[in-house]
Amino acid sequence: MNMNFAKDMSEHPGVQILTVLGLVSGATLDGLNKQEYFLWIAGMTGILLLIIAYLVSRERKVYDTEILPIPIVINIDSNEATSYVLKNLFTQLEQDSKFKNLRNNLKRYRSIVENDLMFTYSGDLYDKERMISFMQLIKYQITKIKESVPNKVEFHLAYYKRPAYGIFLGYVFAEEDLVIYQNNPNEDLFNKVAEIKGRKHKNTINRYQKFDVKRISTDKNSDTLLIGIKAASHNINFNTPNLQKYTNIISFEAKHEGTIKLEEDWVQYVREIFTLLNEEQTKYKHITIAHAMPEAIAVMIGLAIGNYWSVMITQYEFGEGDYFDIFPTNHLKCYF
Repeated sequence: MNMNFAKDMSEHPGVQILTVLGLVSGATLDGLNKQEYFLWIAGMTGILLLIIAYLVSRERKVYDTEILPIPIVINIDSNEATSYVLKNLFTQLEQDSKFKNLRNNLKRYRSIVENDLMFTYSGDLYDKERMISFMQLIKYQITKIKESVPNKVEFHLAYYKRPAYGIFLGYVFAEEDLVIYQNNPNEDLFNKVAEIKGRKHKNTINRYQKFDVKRISTDKNSDTLLIGIKAASHNINFNTPNLQKYTNIISFEAKHEGTIKLEEDWVQYVREIFTLLNEEQTKYKHITIAHAMPEAIAVMIGLAIGNYWSVMITQYEFGEGDYFDIFPTNHLKCYF
């Protein structure tokens, strides 16, 4: 008998219950001198074991052959508990009848426990080496998960709270099939907003549908460009001390008001951002991005641009009222 199957059977709650009932009923019947019932009980137990064996075999086949959804929760600088968000993702994924017991079965069949799926970064956001080590840990863990699964893996990613670092996380997940979720604080859950398979998010477009391009200032003597990407309810302040140095500025503003609606095509937003960057990187030696965008959009931007170009990413600090450089998008390639 396959050792994994034997282990699965021994750990099945139905088998454990039958074992206890068998011991209790056996002792009881022996004490009452009712041995004639032993054969009937043994037959019923055998039938139940066959049913359990069928169910275990069918369930294991799903985890051996189907595309396996793996939830991943990444928290950078947020007080919201990752365990709560992970529970939210499991609840959504377990609505699929094939994976109705996903949380327990990942542990049972693949030895994947909840701590393998949650990552939290707290502390100095501008400690480059520490942040890169955090990204390396995530990359190591998702690689380890893939190696433990014989079939194909589809990661379901919930990332929050700093969009700037989501761009770098996109690079970490660049080789993965990915379903991306966005925090919805109004409903206290994460909503699925995009599925990333193939190269659709990297395809350029001929006409902007989601954004308007506004050239705020132009300086032919400068080889540096600042692009402000606005895809959220709050605006970008180009007059802060750290942004005033730029003399070439493009404001790339979403046509919608407020946040992006869940029913919209979120990948289309990313395609248009990618198209703009693709056009401008041929004209300027240095590009910097200031942004106001959902975390999910940030992750998809990272997936799209990868390490193609050196684009400096900034992060807005409310306490300082200004934007600060993190590091260029192609910086991670030296570490992976």
